[in-house]
Amino acid sequence: MLALEMLGRRAHNDHPNNFSRSPPYTDDVKWLLGLAAKLGVNYVHQFCVGAAKGVLSPFVLQEIVMETLQRLSPAHAHNHLRAPAFHQLVQRCQQAYMQYIHHRLIHLTPADYDDFVNAIRSARSAFCLTPMGMMQFNDILQNLKRSKQTKELWQRVSLEMATFSP
Repeated sequence: MLALEMLGRRAHNDHPNNFSRSPPYTDDVKWLLGLAAKLGVNYVHQFCVGAAKGVLSPFVLQEIVMETLQRLSPAHAHNHLRAPAFHQLVQRCQQAYMQYIHHRLIHLTPADYDDFVNAIRSARSAFCLTPMGMMQFNDILQNLKRSKQTKELWQRVSLEMATFSP
């Protein structure tokens, strides 16, 4: 848990890796999740709190969320989503996606459109995990639509959202 805390401190200074799909610490964080799962639910909840504070990549946070649900018991996923520690992790994941999307919009070029649309698809999956998540996600889409980006980008995002199935 101390390692996760230190990761958060170090990651804030390591901006290029903050939004990476697979930052260098990914395997270590997943290993720690596996260890916490072997020790029990209380340790998994502690891990969730630490990961919410230490992990900045929305992609890694989402992997942690999904893997945690699998390890705890997929049949009781809704109960786990209500646990405060796990809910905090999911909210942090959603917040990280919002930051990622905003950051990418500032630096987006036509060559990045496909990757950006894939990230929007991943974000939608993360926002589907909470009751208010889809409202937040739709707000993101509306902001994207109003942004100064090209019509082509909006058409790609719209098409992806129309064909999306979680």
